[in-house]
Amino acid sequence: MDVRKFSRPLLLTLAAIALGLPPAVAADAETSVEVGRRIYMEGRLPSGDLLVGRVSNDVELPGDYVICGNCHRRSGLGSMEGNDVVPVVAGSVLYEDLVLPTSRPPAPPVQRPAYTRETLALSIRDGINSEGNEFSMLMPRYDLSDADMDALIDFLETLTTGPAPGVTETDLHLATIVTDTVPESSRKAMLDVLQTFVEQKNTETRYETKRADNGPWHKDWMFKPYRKWVLHTWELMGPSSGWQEQLAAQYAKQPVFAVMSGLAGDRWQPIHEFCEREQLPCVFPSTNLPVINESDFYTVYLSKGISLEAAVLAEYFRDMPQAAGRVMQVYRSGDPQGETAAQSLRAELGDTVESFTLPGQQDDFRRALERNDESNPRPVVAWLSDSDLDALLATTGEKERWAGLYLSGSMIAEPMALPDTLLTDSTHLVYSTALPADRARLLARSTGWFRAKRIYAADEQEVQANAYFALKVVGGAMGAIHNYFSREYFLENIEHMIDNAIYTSIYPRMSLAPEQRFVSKGGIVARFEGADSKKLVAETDWLVPGSKQ
Repeated sequence: MDVRKFSRPLLLTLAAIALGLPPAVAADAETSVEVGRRIYMEGRLPSGDLLVGRVSNDVELPGDYVICGNCHRRSGLGSMEGNDVVPVVAGSVLYEDLVLPTSRPPAPPVQRPAYTRETLALSIRDGINSEGNEFSMLMPRYDLSDADMDALIDFLETLTTGPAPGVTETDLHLATIVTDTVPESSRKAMLDVLQTFVEQKNTETRYETKRADNGPWHKDWMFKPYRKWVLHTWELMGPSSGWQEQLAAQYAKQPVFAVMSGLAGDRWQPIHEFCEREQLPCVFPSTNLPVINESDFYTVYLSKGISLEAAVLAEYFRDMPQAAGRVMQVYRSGDPQGETAAQSLRAELGDTVESFTLPGQQDDFRRALERNDESNPRPVVAWLSDSDLDALLATTGEKERWAGLYLSGSMIAEPMALPDTLLTDSTHLVYSTALPADRARLLARSTGWFRAKRIYAADEQEVQANAYFALKVVGGAMGAIHNYFSREYFLENIEHMIDNAIYTSIYPRMSLAPEQRFVSKGGIVARFEGADSKKLVAETDWLVPGSKQ
């Protein structure tokens, strides 16, 4: 039985029971770790007061400014602040001598001796390390009570460098997820990229395991992290209500270190919830309906998808005084994308947005258009697919009074196939990606690789490009993980990488600050240049909602 699959509080309880301790003792241990977690991650003491730290000898800073996890991170494996190294505070490292790898035998020099609970408490309170030297003043000093200090140290002792489930001495198990609602062409396109990349990676690094076994001991840090990648395809069948049970069965059969890429049609929420519950990293699934929850940590998305399109449009309308409180929108009832987009636009602009649903409200929508003031018509947003838009126009007519028709770039599959009466500069599309005409430049790197490997699927360009991006990021993060196979550290490495990513899939700009979980944050509103040229051109710069506030 792999005990690493259990939560830390449960492990503490099991350990107490195994030692014959009363249930109350087990509960106390669990409570102590949770108290320590809140101090470390939230800067909140059991009393409800904010944690206070002293910097520059006597300057007191509360709460957010001195939260331990902000610098030492959720993993406890530290980070960098300019040229200053934020050290590891995971118990598995603190309680060992810190040594510097060297090529001069017989033994590497000790940089600092191991901490004990007593010396660790001294370092937290007074900034004195295990050698008796002072920390940099970047490290706050904390006046914690004995009980709060014990709780914080109890939590630090639960932090470890790994390995997490899914990692063996030789293999790194990774999964991707695909549901039976996904078209076969999309499924094949994604799996071709993942399987080909993993096969090539393993071929190119096949000698690294030998180097790990036989390399010079002072280079263990370089060779020991190498693992053969083992890709598992988790296929989910039937209604989404049964997906979590299927995921649990797959994970129990073979735990994986992380999930990368993935396709699930219009539903990702059950997968998101499973990964968060299991503390299983899920990086860059191709979905237009991500779960937007700023407190979740383990799922990292490409963007907010259709919700981001709505937010970009709202930002655009805010700069149009004549649109204030006068926007009409129409969407299909029961369509997850249309409903989510409409809800997001209402959340951005308020209840003054007038909404109509299909089927059933075509006539209401037509009458609302007829009531439009010809001298000052209202903008219309249609969260509709090509076929639904055709059906709507057949009912209302193609030449109606509106101050621009706004369509979803992700829901309209073929913009140039729209009726000629719509290919005018009053028809707009909103994209949370680069415009179609700009994608060839962004995807030159991946498209060349797909063609060389004979797996290029022109009709599945976005699916393949996103899968390739996920693979490149996972590969880079694993290359920087050293021998610390911590899932949290893996995700923290991804956060550090994104700003310098050379390849960005179909997204022109990417960034990821600590704890952020959406790498592309903006979009573009485009319009048709005219029916004759049939050209889609950007009307705005890259808009990031909220950036002007």
